[in-house]
Amino acid sequence: MARVLLLGSTGFFGRGVAHKLIDAGHQLRVLVRDPMKAAGFKIRGAQVVVGDALNPAALAQSAQGVEHIISLVAVRRNRPQSFLEVNVDGPRIMAEAAKAAGVRSVLLVSAIGARLDPHYKYLTSRWMGEQELAKSGVAGTILRFSAVLAEEGGFVEAFEQQTSFGPVIVIPGSGQARFQPILREDAARCVVEAISKPELLSTIVELGGPEVVTFESMLDWFIQARGIKKPKMKLPTMLLIPGAMAMEAMLSNPIVTPDEINTLQLDNIADGIDSVSARFGWRPTRPSQWAQENWKKKTRVR
Repeated sequence: MARVLLLGSTGFFGRGVAHKLIDAGHQLRVLVRDPMKAAGFKIRGAQVVVGDALNPAALAQSAQGVEHIISLVAVRRNRPQSFLEVNVDGPRIMAEAAKAAGVRSVLLVSAIGARLDPHYKYLTSRWMGEQELAKSGVAGTILRFSAVLAEEGGFVEAFEQQTSFGPVIVIPGSGQARFQPILREDAARCVVEAISKPELLSTIVELGGPEVVTFESMLDWFIQARGIKKPKMKLPTMLLIPGAMAMEAMLSNPIVTPDEINTLQLDNIADGIDSVSARFGWRPTRPSQWAQENWKKKTRVR
């Protein structure tokens, strides 16, 4: 089993990856700003180091003695920390620490659709972060995921906000952008198994679940599971952007940002419907069946 440093362990995706690493028998070290959030990992045998993953000195020290570094550190919104300092500088800082510590490989979790395009600020920042890792010369793997789903957080949190605001459920645009959702448990398994696959080094791997569905379909899963009776209304993005700009300027946690509205209009699917089985040899769970049961009510985070 390997010695692994995990960055972003207390986030939505990171919690799943951390537990999967421990389940697999790896020696896990996590670098966290708040050790209380990592108490569950420590109880299970992980080493908890207090520090900021964006601090070069803290990261360099934490990287000593590990074989692999996995980074899930990212922000979807440009504040309070910016896309530049987290999504772009973060991979560079990680690569520098890995090189100095003689780490065997690094793995960066990114997003399907990462591209250099000023119309999509988040996706541009993820692409720039990938480039920072690539030009560092460190042996690395980039995993891009479609929508990652779980009992809480992520899309569930967004759907909760979307369905609780106002008398109707507003869908930005047509709602027909295609996604290939994958459960957090399955996505975490991909991350853990990827560190033992040297053939994936220096590659970008796009991964998704076993079905392609629209954004509206995923929202319908949530609506049906929660028994929500509100009507839906589709509105052109051009009508929603001004209000989203105002919310982004005035609220610390707006329902949606202009960049998110624009990004939701893009297809978000992997290279193939069997992307996971082709790379890892097993088939992930169908989210459509899973959501009906697991989105019925809020659950506590493990």
